[in-house]
Amino acid sequence: MTNMIGTQPLSVCVVFATDEVALDLRDRRPDSLALFGELDEASRDQLAHDAWAIGLRALANAHAAAQESKLKDVGAALVGDIDRQLRLYVEQQQQTIGAVLTRYFDPKDGQVTQRLSAFVDDHGVLARLLEKYLGPQNSVLAEALAKQVGETSPLFRKLSPTDSTGLVKVLEAQLRAVMSQGHAELVRALDPLAEDGAVSRFLRSLREELKGADEDRQMQLSTALAALDANDEQSLLSRLVRETHRARQDVLAAVNPDAPSSPMALLKASLTKLLEEQSTAQLALAKRQEERQVQFEKEVREALVRIELKRSQDQKSTRGGLVFEDAVLSFVRAATQGAPCIFEATGATAGVGRSKKGDAVVRFTEESAFAGAGVVFEAKRDAGYAVQKALDELDAARKNRDAAAGVFVMARSHASDVFPRFARYGNNVLVVWDDQDPTTDTYLHAAILLGIGLVTRTKTVGDAGDIIALRDIEARIEDELSRLEKMEKHSDTIRKNVEGISDEIRKAHKALDLLLRKAQSTLRALNVEVLDEATEAASPLSLPKGSLAAAVLALPGCGGAA
Repeated sequence: MTNMIGTQPLSVCVVFATDEVALDLRDRRPDSLALFGELDEASRDQLAHDAWAIGLRALANAHAAAQESKLKDVGAALVGDIDRQLRLYVEQQQQTIGAVLTRYFDPKDGQVTQRLSAFVDDHGVLARLLEKYLGPQNSVLAEALAKQVGETSPLFRKLSPTDSTGLVKVLEAQLRAVMSQGHAELVRALDPLAEDGAVSRFLRSLREELKGADEDRQMQLSTALAALDANDEQSLLSRLVRETHRARQDVLAAVNPDAPSSPMALLKASLTKLLEEQSTAQLALAKRQEERQVQFEKEVREALVRIELKRSQDQKSTRGGLVFEDAVLSFVRAATQGAPCIFEATGATAGVGRSKKGDAVVRFTEESAFAGAGVVFEAKRDAGYAVQKALDELDAARKNRDAAAGVFVMARSHASDVFPRFARYGNNVLVVWDDQDPTTDTYLHAAILLGIGLVTRTKTVGDAGDIIALRDIEARIEDELSRLEKMEKHSDTIRKNVEGISDEIRKAHKALDLLLRKAQSTLRALNVEVLDEATEAASPLSLPKGSLAAAVLALPGCGGAA
């Protein structure tokens, strides 16, 4: 194949074969003539050889760069599409979060309002607890009172009319005993057969007096009438009446509770004392119960104050930052478990930069197309971190841990109003998370997925031989520039008045300097990052199913690791 370009003052004739390319170049431009005119034959051949090799390589690389720019445009369009999708996803998440918060905190029908109503309503939890402890039926207080004064209590048994050991039965037995004793004395006093009875004594005396008056019936009758004379205080009948009255008075005195020495008075005093002791014991028991209730409420309040104080101190102390960091690491470890990557906590070890920046690294394993690539995670609970400082911290952590992407997790309690809740800056992701609020877990999970998605592979376009050759060309050009500088110095010393040579040398210096910059650009272009879409498509970036639930369960207080 022959290609002839006969433009003036530069013409080119190309002969192409399968094993070689023959080139006939004719350049009539003054600059070219002046440049080759000052060189000897060997230098001319070397210059033509280098110009052809470097120029052809530069054009080929420029063409490759153009193709790569197209790929970059495609990548930019893809990134823009992903960014739009992420923005749409974030908006949907915000709407969902707003709906969830409305469902929870709406003053009319929110779940929080319903739960508070369910707690303080007439039939709520608080009412049930009060009913349980203080209600009139089956409550703790009712059971305690029932034990002390109820049907099964000792006091109730003492007052029971049917209990054999009760006060009524005891009183009945005492009265029966007293009445029996008085009745027996009265019966014995009126019984003529009782030797110590009043009637018996009366009959014995009457019999004796009648015996003494057997001879005189009239005297006997008089004696009998005298013995039965009620007006005579010394008569037997009067003495019988007095003794009967005395026995009656003794019986009445025995059953009189106001008489100090009567059995009923002793029984009344015992019953009064027992009731007073029982009342005192009941008052003391109620007082102790009230004291225990007050002490219990005090302990509950003190425990709540201690819990709140500990939480407040943790928010202000370094300990709180360590707890937050452990929570972030537990979430990330559980979220990435089962994916083709390895989680490693690195906060206590030094990295390649001999610093400890980077709390954890998730690095892909050999079976992944992104083998060796890593994502570094940095957790902070510090109000001093603005956006730029967080990005600088992530850049340092990525460099220290040799990671391609980074995720910076800021505690919501210390995040400023301008700190983004979820944002991407190149290969860095910033996210705000609260380990006490489950509604923010989706943000951290999305940040983990986005950080993994930002991982790319790197490889070199040219082979090792081409890169070594270009580096050799760069060294040769630098040597030629040094030689030209020496020539310029010599020309300035020997022929200061010859401006033509100096001008040509300046032009040559400028041209070679431009050639050097292009060669360096070409060398850098051969080390650009490119995407192998087919290979990467075979290793999709995703977290295992259920990773969000596993990450939430791994947090303290949710049944996971402490």
